[in-house]
Amino acid sequence: MLPRTILVALAAVVLARPALAAEDEAGPVFPGPFDRIARNFAESFTGFNLGFQIAGATATATLSTQDADVRVHRYFHDHPLWGRDAYPIIIAGVAGPVVLFGGLHIAGRMTRNPETVSAAYAVFQAGALTLGYVTLLKLVTGRPAPRDDYIPSLAEDDAGLSRKWRPGIYRGGIVSGWPSGHVAVTTAMLSALAFYYPDSWLLKAAVLVGSAGMMLGVSSFESGGMHWCSDALAGALMAFPIGMSTGRGMRAVVQGEKARPQSAWFVTPSLRPEVSGAMIGRIF
Repeated sequence: MLPRTILVALAAVVLARPALAAEDEAGPVFPGPFDRIARNFAESFTGFNLGFQIAGATATATLSTQDADVRVHRYFHDHPLWGRDAYPIIIAGVAGPVVLFGGLHIAGRMTRNPETVSAAYAVFQAGALTLGYVTLLKLVTGRPAPRDDYIPSLAEDDAGLSRKWRPGIYRGGIVSGWPSGHVAVTTAMLSALAFYYPDSWLLKAAVLVGSAGMMLGVSSFESGGMHWCSDALAGALMAFPIGMSTGRGMRAVVQGEKARPQSAWFVTPSLRPEVSGAMIGRIF
């Protein structure tokens, strides 16, 4: 009786090998780049987050009407060395998002770590949503950049130019204008990481340093001709809740993932004295 039972058990193990192989091959469950994207974006404009959007518009109105914009512009216009030194910051604003997302994504795929891949997608979502949002705002607000060649065609002097708005469709382009895309995308992506890894104080500091550095860069670059300082401040304020919501949302996606069922079929031996054989079943 015992040899027969052992043979049945060995046969069951052999039959079960395909299921074990499937378990090894299935691997971890990876999130998708668009998981929860609509909800993340909607949460950027609801509740307390709506206050950041209002604050961005209010800060712009205050700085422009009180001539703070033109005073900052004149300082950097008269001190062009700031703008020359800011060139690496501007380049970082263009290359940084690609490097940050690409590095996280490659690292996550190479290590087969869903958490790292999800962090990459949080950065991707935050950057893409913010870029689309600020591009739309630039498209319809038409605020001119603080460039000398816009005077006197658009305004009599730089003070008048700082208060100039041209609402409509594509009256000021989609590259320069209000708010600053460099600042907004930088703030959103760093904020997404900071709230995806909420225990990291280093990432929280990176949000402050990165956003402040980019604000300085776009306000001083080209002798103050790239952006008004209120463009930069509005970009940071309005992008922060997008990054915060996206980081939290993608963290929730990862924490809610359940292990993928490796194989629905199972084979197990029956060792009861009155029954010698194997049981084959399927999980539904």
